[in-house]
Amino acid sequence: MPGRCVLWLILMGASLAVSMDLRADASIANRLQALESGQIGLPSDSALALKQAVLMAQQGDIAAASGLLRQTAALWPDLDTGFHEALIHYESREFENAIEQFSRVLEVDPASFWSLYYRAQSAAALGQLDGAIADYRSLLSLRSDVSPGYYLTIADWLVADGKDGIAEAISLLDQRMEQVGALSVLLQRSIDLEVARGNISAAIDRAALFDPSLKATPEWKARLAELLFQQERYTEAAAYLRVAREQIVGMKATPARRETLREIMALDSLLSTARSAAKEDASLLRVVSNAQRDTHGSRP
Repeated sequence: MPGRCVLWLILMGASLAVSMDLRADASIANRLQALESGQIGLPSDSALALKQAVLMAQQGDIAAASGLLRQTAALWPDLDTGFHEALIHYESREFENAIEQFSRVLEVDPASFWSLYYRAQSAAALGQLDGAIADYRSLLSLRSDVSPGYYLTIADWLVADGKDGIAEAISLLDQRMEQVGALSVLLQRSIDLEVARGNISAAIDRAALFDPSLKATPEWKARLAELLFQQERYTEAAAYLRVAREQIVGMKATPARRETLREIMALDSLLSTARSAAKEDASLLRVVSNAQRDTHGSRP
């Protein structure tokens, strides 16, 4: 349905703030945190040298990064630079080499969260989703305080991997919501997945689980109207859509609200067409039924 993503984005914008690493991507903050958490106790100058090497790699200066890493290893012979070597391979998009090097690190420290993270990202970049999913399952078992983005990422991989991916993704999201509550971003994704597998009834049931403050918004009502429309519950859809339109018209105009109103009007147009068609179909069925009755009644 056109506009579904826009409505959801606006709805989520009205919810609680979500961490900037929502998608758990390899942000600079993530990388620096990885360096800091993995190298506690290092002399400050060697730690800074390692960070600088990775930053050079991020900026595309791979030769300088590798040179600085070699110099650092020479100055501090007892320093284990394996993780940073792997990270430079990752930044260089040398994903096969990165996987090989992170695997060496994990042989020594199987609970290295960031090694699992970057090996998974490297595997995903190569299309090796089974390996990426396995590593993410392992890292999620190590920490209970990760952002929702990690779960969204593995859910995407499960779906892309095929098989029973959607069912597995929904199950994983449900397990997480049992632990931390019905977070809006996780609930949203579970609804989208229910729609993707054609289970509109389940999507509607899940939509009812949003926080009351979100359910009071015109965006939520418009989204629910869309789901009801897909289930051909036109009267209910029209009622929610009317309230959503009245709400948003009475609010201060913003670009986001103007876009929401456009989506509401588009859905309202589709709904009007569908309701008219449904009435015509009902009239046609009555005519056919009467004709059949008259035919049967005229037999000797």
